[in-house]
Amino acid sequence: MFALVLFVCYLHSGCDDKVVDVYNTEQQCLNAMADQRMRHGGCYPVDKSFGGFWQPAQQYSDIWRR
Repeated sequence: MFALVLFVCYLHSGCDDKVVDVYNTEQQCLNAMADQRMRHGGCYPVDKSFGGFWQPAQQYSDIWRR
């Protein structure tokens, strides 16, 4: 299972990650990300998250291209 996560950064208080939805496959998650035109987010395996730290399934966001 993969979670579609949106990263929200605030001007004066750091960043947050918000789970938008959960999908059975990574491809479903990536399709939803493309459909919603999300640029600051990504698809992450649900079983790999621990304590609010998300480990990327694959790096498709423009955040990782810097």
